[in-house]
Amino acid sequence: MTGTQSEPTPKRRKEKSGTRARKRSEQVALQIIEKIAQRGQQPGDKLPQEPEMLEEYDVSRSSLREGLRLLEVQGLITIRTGPGNGTEVGQIDPANLSRTLGLYLIMSRINLRQLLDAWLTVEPILARLAAECPDREKVERLIRPFATHGTHDDRNVESGLAFHDMVAEAANNPVLALILAAVGYLVTEQVRIFAPEFELTHATVHSHEVLADCILAGDGDQAAALMLAHLKDVVAELETILPSLDGDISLRS
Repeated sequence: MTGTQSEPTPKRRKEKSGTRARKRSEQVALQIIEKIAQRGQQPGDKLPQEPEMLEEYDVSRSSLREGLRLLEVQGLITIRTGPGNGTEVGQIDPANLSRTLGLYLIMSRINLRQLLDAWLTVEPILARLAAECPDREKVERLIRPFATHGTHDDRNVESGLAFHDMVAEAANNPVLALILAAVGYLVTEQVRIFAPEFELTHATVHSHEVLADCILAGDGDQAAALMLAHLKDVVAELETILPSLDGDISLRS
């Protein structure tokens, strides 16, 4: 036999992947969201009636309705029945994102301490960005109510969450703001579940005031340092009221 026999080509190993092809209902849900964005529609704006959407997206009635239900569960649309019925654009609410995020964290066996570690890592960055945000009118509008001699003096948990939400919004980075607001909502949810009578201490409210004053003054370094110190105090306080920071994250049923 002349020549050399070539080596057999090794078979390419098929890579494992956790992804799957989108169902038709998921595809139409994505198309609907893309249309909402392209049209610049706002919360409360009406979507087309079902016959029009069936034609526009070239989809079966069952797939369209399942796609709409997927969006409704995420809070991205509202489906109203009865007089004035129809489908409306929903609110972009971090609370809805947090519910989906919570499911992933629970399945990944992420505990509360790990969630809080992420909070401590990211939020000082947002405090710095808020202090250095060039849109000072926006910062003033969002942060002034929490500053010394401001109008925000509540001690309930929702008030504390509102302060951190405003810092995130003032940071002028909508991606980080949305993600961190979802994380903050999850942290607050743990308090609501395990310590429903919990209120912010006067020291916590005061630290919000000091932080707000610093952000309004435009001192990024100091704002980041104050936020980290504040969050460490909050975590220490949570350790005294929650069963265990090493326990699994919980969601209300």
